[in-house]
Amino acid sequence: MARILIGWELGSGRGHAENLIDLATEMRARGHDPVLAVQQTAAMPAGFEIWQAPLWPALITSRARPSRSAPATFGDILSAVGLGEAGVLSGLIRAWDRILAAVRPDAVAAEFAPALLPAARGRVPLLSFGTGFAQPPAGLAAFPSLTGDPAARDEAALLAAANREIGLAGAAPLPALPALFAADRVLVQAFPLLDPYRRWRREGEYAPPPVSAATGSLPPLADGRGEEIFVYLNGAQTVRAPLLAGMVDAGLPIRLHMPSIADADAAVLEQAGITVERQPVPIARIVERSRLIVSHGGIGLAAAALCAGLPHIVPSFDLEKRLTGLALAEAGLGRQAEFRALDRPGMARLLAEGFADRAMAARCRDAAPAFRAAAVPGGARAVADAVEALIAA
Repeated sequence: MARILIGWELGSGRGHAENLIDLATEMRARGHDPVLAVQQTAAMPAGFEIWQAPLWPALITSRARPSRSAPATFGDILSAVGLGEAGVLSGLIRAWDRILAAVRPDAVAAEFAPALLPAARGRVPLLSFGTGFAQPPAGLAAFPSLTGDPAARDEAALLAAANREIGLAGAAPLPALPALFAADRVLVQAFPLLDPYRRWRREGEYAPPPVSAATGSLPPLADGRGEEIFVYLNGAQTVRAPLLAGMVDAGLPIRLHMPSIADADAAVLEQAGITVERQPVPIARIVERSRLIVSHGGIGLAAAALCAGLPHIVPSFDLEKRLTGLALAEAGLGRQAEFRALDRPGMARLLAEGFADRAMAARCRDAAPAFRAAAVPGGARAVADAVEALIAA
């Protein structure tokens, strides 16, 4: 039996928490002792040893501040969460040092945890896993632009600041800022289509996306007879009243899952004929009833829709989701819109056009078998295999 520290620092979506839980469950089923050190302890189930992960400044409400410009590179994102601030990275690494000393793991699995990686590197076998967006290739000389625009922050200055902090924490300096993400093994749990760094990946770095963890099987294939639009708005952004009104104006059979919806808004929508789901809807039921999926573009639901053969519209609110929506649109398997730019008529038009696009629906069904073949075996099993291989090496 090995003791495995599973760490998570950045990213707010439910998919991050579920990915860690799936891995911890799989490791325990194999006879190991998983320990979770995570950003959101309340999202973890009972029965596991749980630690609070060190927090980046941007995750603390009183320290949050708006970015001066939109990010173009991952360096810009790291700057926005506090990388360039004095005392931040060194403090995070030292905090992880304490956790590592207390837990004494035989291996570390890091999910979107850029401070845990340098803290653990060279001490224990180290795996980095998760989405492509959250794992820029460590061998790059600099972070590439993901938007076509120049970096908003001076990466050389960020590297100098990071190396000062890393030195204060007693870790080895970085040759380039992407080297922050170096690990003994990297697993990208995504289809290459949904990985913005796919052109720089090495062979063997992809693992199946976690689309089958909840049920142990892939979602069913859509048969083309679904007549609903499934809309999932995860609450990470405030949904303005005009967008809800746009759903009503579309005049289409819509099933909405929006955990944060106010009772008054839900009542108005239900009176207009929209079905409001308070609890998560099983993916099999979504596939059975739906012609179209609309969501902010979380990688898990995007991968599930590809496996099911359902088109996916992504009204995105951040760079990662925007890239997912654009990738789907470029492949002819979905559409992308800017969430903050949508108004009432725009929302109604987006839903109506997507619902009527039979050619897009047919392309999705035709593409699904290839995605399904790439999604087997399940993501947690592949990650657990990698952890065990590192321990055995």
